[in-house]
Amino acid sequence: MPTASICCTGCSGNFPDKVAHIRQKLAQWGGNSSGVNVANIDNLGNVHPDTMWWHYTIGNVRERSFGEIWMDTSDPLMAGLKAHPRTVGGRCGACIHFDICGGNTRVRAQQMTGDPWAEDPGCYLSDEEIGIA
Repeated sequence: MPTASICCTGCSGNFPDKVAHIRQKLAQWGGNSSGVNVANIDNLGNVHPDTMWWHYTIGNVRERSFGEIWMDTSDPLMAGLKAHPRTVGGRCGACIHFDICGGNTRVRAQQMTGDPWAEDPGCYLSDEEIGIA
């Protein structure tokens, strides 16, 4: 189990007895939910995996129902976002906290590397903190 300072900095000092419960709730939530519980429909009816994916359209509600678009996993990005757990590489794939963040927002990796399944370039944890040092 991760140390309290990594799992829940705000509660570890004041409520050390709550750390395990809070970590369990964070793992239950599963982290970033782009393409699962979060969507974006822009002013033209284009559907995106979330508000940060405006450059990636998975359908248009003027042509298909939102439900059909949202549940369609024939798009590789949507299939990957809906996979549980997601298949993410690099530091994220090896991280002991992956169950909490789920690799975080995949758009950062996609924008920085061209690969939405690369490690999150915005992760602030050290290799030691994620258990790969």
